[in-house]
Amino acid sequence: CRPGMASRRQTLALAGASSGRRWLSSTPVRQDKKRGVFVAATGQHHGKTTVTLGLVSALLRKGVKVGYQKPVGQQTVPIECDGEMLQVDRDVDIFKHIWPELIGKYRDASPVAFPPNFTRMVLDGEVQSHELRERTIKSFNTIYEQSEYLVAEGTGHIGVGSIVGLNNAQVAEAIGLDVVMVAPGGLGISFDQLAVNHAMLKHYRVNLKGVVLNRVSPKKLDMVRHYYKKALDTIGVPLFGVIPENDTLAQPSLRSLKKLLDCEFLCGEEYELRHFDHTRLIISVKELPRSPVQPRSLLIVHTSRLEVLFAFLRQNKEVIDATGNDLESGVILVGSVPEKELVDELKSSNVPALFVEKGNFDGTGFKLLEKVLGFTHKHHKQDVTRILRTCEHVEQFVDVDAITA
Repeated sequence: CRPGMASRRQTLALAGASSGRRWLSSTPVRQDKKRGVFVAATGQHHGKTTVTLGLVSALLRKGVKVGYQKPVGQQTVPIECDGEMLQVDRDVDIFKHIWPELIGKYRDASPVAFPPNFTRMVLDGEVQSHELRERTIKSFNTIYEQSEYLVAEGTGHIGVGSIVGLNNAQVAEAIGLDVVMVAPGGLGISFDQLAVNHAMLKHYRVNLKGVVLNRVSPKKLDMVRHYYKKALDTIGVPLFGVIPENDTLAQPSLRSLKKLLDCEFLCGEEYELRHFDHTRLIISVKELPRSPVQPRSLLIVHTSRLEVLFAFLRQNKEVIDATGNDLESGVILVGSVPEKELVDELKSSNVPALFVEKGNFDGTGFKLLEKVLGFTHKHHKQDVTRILRTCEHVEQFVDVDAITA
């Protein structure tokens, strides 16, 4: 299977949609809940895929034949597989790329994938909700029968998909799996969000098997674990893990920033997966003597302040001369198109650079800095090293045996 392009008609058909057709049969739902789990979250970007990656990795390392499914997908990529064009969820593409041995063909791993305008098609009657449910159950059973354990991953918070009759609670009920909920680090707000999502699970008679907290401040790890467990005890739900925040793993790559800022590389596209420990807006060359650029820094510089950039390049060369290694930094240039000489200097210094045209952000760069700092990293299948490090981080702090028991 390989990436490709799919037509709108193919997208609808392969997402499980067909205009006006009604299925009369009903695929039986699995009753045995022991060999699978549905990983959900209290909200978007709360760490659902991160926890799922760690869970799948741990099971594979134990020699388990693992099936993976993303029953309902929102962000899709085109895949050509066995001579057919499929639109599959991007997370399915990631998991199958990292672990080709996962049980389940692409079609079954991503049975329902929403193309643009899909909601309106359902509401207009072009697509039947019960057909989507039927396809989800049938695909689940196909993977389940071949697996020793199946991990299903939800999308967004529990209520996502309600408008088409396929929210996470409805899907978990349809395929007969208990739910493990991923919630953000904290206490009050985090538990309040959990309570709302838990209420929807109970409405559809789905069991909340346990909770994993993600991105908890390392300084508050013990306190949060202690009190969150106390709160969960009041509703009879166990705490399966508390994952501390890891800034290095959470930082976006240049590839992600290129998409976020809708810009292009000036140079250094071969470093597109590079990510940084520090992000810094520099507006005056006077800053650098007092506070030199740290290794693995992303610098935001306006093209009217090129003296700042040249000062940084001098520092980078000094580090290379002294250690043999550069600062492994990157640059986002904002403003007017820079001269070729500057781009050549960046290339020769092995410094990757993105260019954002003036007018897209304010002249100072503060709005751009705010957007970069507020961005949540999404996994890329090419970034195998970081994904495997993420798996190790999750496995260290999550009780996989308790989840799969």
